[in-house]
Amino acid sequence: MLPPVLRSRTAGAVSALLLAALGVGGLTSAPAHAATANLTQYVDTFVGSDDSNAPNPVGGGAGGSTYPGAVAPFGGVQFSPDTPTASPSGYRYSDGSIEDFSLTHFDGAGCPNNEDLPLMPITGGVGTSPGSNWTSYASAYTKSNESAAPGYYKNRLDKYGTGVELTATTRTGMARLTYPSTTSAGLLINTGRSATGNRSGSVKISGSEVTGSVTAGGFCGSSKTYQIYFDIRFDRAPSGFGTWNGGTVSAGSTSTSGTNTGAYVTFDTTGNQTVQTKVGLSYVSVAGAQANLTSENNGWDFDATRTAADTAWNTMLNRAQVTGGATADLKKFYTALYHVFQSPNISSDVNGDYRGFDGAVHNSSRPVYQNYSGWDIYRSWAALVALIAPTEAADIAKSMVLDGQQGGLLPKWSQQTNEDFVMTGDPGPIIVSSMYAFGVRDFDTAAALSLMEKASNGGTAQGSPIRGNQGPYTSQHYLSAPSDSLEYSASDFAVAQFAKALGDTASYTTHMTRAQWWRNTFSTESGYVQPRNSDGSWSWPLDPASQSNFTEGNAAQYTWMVPYDFADLINDMGGPATAQQRLDHHFTQVNAGQSLPYYYIGNEPEHGVPWAYNFARHPAGTADAVHKVMTESFTTGAGGLPGNDDLGATSAWYVWAALGMYPATPGADTLAVNGPQFPSVLIQRPGGNITVNSSGSGGYVQGLKVNGTATSHNYLRYPDIAGGGTLDYTMGGSPSGSWGTGAGDVPPSFQDGATPVPTAPALGTNLAQGKPVTASAACATAESADKAVDNSLKNNSKWCSKAANPTLTVDLGSTQTVGSFVVKHAGLGGENTSWNTGAFQIQTSTDNSTWSTAVNVTGNRSSRTYHTVTPRQARYVRLAISAPSNTGGDTAARIYELEVYGQSTGASPHAITGLAGKCVDVANSGTADGTHVQLYDCNGTGAQQWTVGSDGTVQALGKCLDDANSGTADGTVVQLWECNNTNAQKWTVSGKQLVNAAANKCLDVPGSNTANGTQLDVWTCNGGANQQWTVS
Repeated sequence: MLPPVLRSRTAGAVSALLLAALGVGGLTSAPAHAATANLTQYVDTFVGSDDSNAPNPVGGGAGGSTYPGAVAPFGGVQFSPDTPTASPSGYRYSDGSIEDFSLTHFDGAGCPNNEDLPLMPITGGVGTSPGSNWTSYASAYTKSNESAAPGYYKNRLDKYGTGVELTATTRTGMARLTYPSTTSAGLLINTGRSATGNRSGSVKISGSEVTGSVTAGGFCGSSKTYQIYFDIRFDRAPSGFGTWNGGTVSAGSTSTSGTNTGAYVTFDTTGNQTVQTKVGLSYVSVAGAQANLTSENNGWDFDATRTAADTAWNTMLNRAQVTGGATADLKKFYTALYHVFQSPNISSDVNGDYRGFDGAVHNSSRPVYQNYSGWDIYRSWAALVALIAPTEAADIAKSMVLDGQQGGLLPKWSQQTNEDFVMTGDPGPIIVSSMYAFGVRDFDTAAALSLMEKASNGGTAQGSPIRGNQGPYTSQHYLSAPSDSLEYSASDFAVAQFAKALGDTASYTTHMTRAQWWRNTFSTESGYVQPRNSDGSWSWPLDPASQSNFTEGNAAQYTWMVPYDFADLINDMGGPATAQQRLDHHFTQVNAGQSLPYYYIGNEPEHGVPWAYNFARHPAGTADAVHKVMTESFTTGAGGLPGNDDLGATSAWYVWAALGMYPATPGADTLAVNGPQFPSVLIQRPGGNITVNSSGSGGYVQGLKVNGTATSHNYLRYPDIAGGGTLDYTMGGSPSGSWGTGAGDVPPSFQDGATPVPTAPALGTNLAQGKPVTASAACATAESADKAVDNSLKNNSKWCSKAANPTLTVDLGSTQTVGSFVVKHAGLGGENTSWNTGAFQIQTSTDNSTWSTAVNVTGNRSSRTYHTVTPRQARYVRLAISAPSNTGGDTAARIYELEVYGQSTGASPHAITGLAGKCVDVANSGTADGTHVQLYDCNGTGAQQWTVGSDGTVQALGKCLDDANSGTADGTVVQLWECNNTNAQKWTVSGKQLVNAAANKCLDVPGSNTANGTQLDVWTCNGGANQQWTVS
């Protein structure tokens, strides 16, 4: 049922005309759907309307900048209050007064915007000209009198004793004003004021109708403007009227024009205290505004209009029905989805007329949308709308192509018909390519590709290029500002994928080659993307937290902005283990702002980073990061968003996270998964519904079935669910240890266009981790020597010493064969790379007395150093530092990790197959010491992925294949055990036999039993088929 509303005498009857005006009924041709649920009850329109109440709020942008007023789904009218300190959104929850109620607003844009055609109910007549002192008419209000719901806002102006109720259709707004009993109830109509300045307007009063126009625009300092035409009608003729022009008020005047102009009407409410008014807007003409108002809201039934708005929102929100979960989580989810569906905005009139980017009037048979915050919405919003609202997404893609055909290029950051060129990059192609990848087809794809290619060749929109630095980008294959360069490469990737889908192999090849230029921004020395000079040299040193040459971020944040080629990025970093450590460090904070080397959910470049763990074979890390962000940075109430909502982009992130998947690769069809927040989700789509089920408690995926088939992949592709489908998750309270951790389980990386980065060597077990350590005096208690062997970069976990020629010594506990070392320096901890250790030695000893030098390094600047040596015996490893920094400017040694390994294997995980073609398998993917190792049907999971190292170990799930208790008897079982460098864990490949060093016996299938679950053992080697193994 619908939530309670004020009922008219036609109680419960919602006119078909109003529902059509609000776009209800878009799923009529869809497959059978669940009954419509009352979902607007969970929407809190005040969420995000004040500064964030999450940890680590960022000043000057911490609030969501949302507005609470009345709007229809994708509506062209946003009828909402404006308060004194609310830039850029118009409304701040904590403000105690209201200046006016204007007709246009953006959901969470970062610059002052809109607030066009402000209206203000007053009593007592017009004194000082509103044109010279508008804010003097502001009124305080009592917070308990304020309420709102989708499509509805209510308040009471204390100064005037007047109640205000607002509702909206797609192109109109409606107000019900309840004045006190007075002969001087009035309404001020300001045609010269907006959030971006005072401009020219015109107004004409004719009985109970007021028409005119306002000049709008000026977004983010742009000089561009456009016209909004309006038609205002009242349910009765006013008893008085007048206009103002600047400081002059003219009672009885019916028209005026110019800057700082407006009009007022007065009513006698002694007999009837309620005055209703409604406003139609058009970007084409006054006649268009009049037709919009007549078509969408021709009567005076406020309650029916409000009910229709509620119904329209319920229809949209029911596209994603979630069940179960806490009420607070339902509120966060549906409020986020509500924000997703507010933008962009329908700008065409009911007859199809719209004003194009060329300034001319055109006509379209489908709704035309405007207002694209491209840099913000391409990462998560575009794919979400394509998945959940494909019909609207197709109209949006059509609109963007029309904008490009009429204005020159696909929009970048546009307000109505103006390209304002805000932010960097070329996001339009990514939006369109993402929508196409997620099933949107009903638009002119050939024209879209042509516009994409035009931009990448330096074309212009409204006289200026969107890619303003395309020349140096194509000549150098990078830009000095890495954030700009990465944005260009991301767009090139999207163009390539779109061209490939359309069969244009030449364009695909060209743009994939350019997409791989991201590598020219990544310094393997610093371990970050960083500014690069035109001669190819790197700016040095690098402060990973510095914003210099980055757009609203820093090197630590932008380093992860390579979502289409994480495989190469991770190999450049040194492999999945190092990438995991770096991600753990990065999520020390989750809304850190632009000046700390941590994650920043409040801005879009990092939105996809939590799912980078999936690419690093650690989906549990994704689960932890997503959960931390969802619970810390998104709450209910006015402070509920971590940063600007950016026309639904931040809210789209939350919706994806709650659904348990994310479009990890903008421009492609990949969905990295993290597990759903709710036990059941139904996504209702015209092409087939998607059902998401979750069983078990906890936040970690243990298993996933896609349309009934189990998969260990920690990702989906859109074709898996394009025609509908079912995702069945099994969840648990702790990481599975195996699901999604195999080399083949990670989302795809797209490496065409360049030679892949060599695979980082599989190092095996860190022999130094957690072992006893001694060192020179620490800088502080919290920077003690044990921090260098704790396998963590988090929370500034490092050993620091200001001693002269400091040393750090780790005791491995027993003599071991060592073959490689990794040292992680200051840069990997987010510190200045000038503090990376400049000169050091790694020394080894068996007795802590006699030392030999294994590694001698001078002139180092790298944040991570990897050193291989001829395998040697050592119990003690000493790091001796002679130059703590590489610039000579600091005397403190900073070591985040000293890692010691057996001989580097350089190997990748493989399946080991034997009798009956079955695989060597870790029982139930267990990781406890003593877990059985068995024969089992091959299934590609991490429990069957073994790394056969040159150090003799055979490893899976981070532990070693072990001869139990170093047994030598036939039939001694084989198990999984923590790697300890004993002969019980050393195996030699002899032909197709695996021979254990402790037992001198072969890995064996007892009795040649091929049943699943047969526990393997060691047995005297006999050459039998049950001792023949193939490493595939």
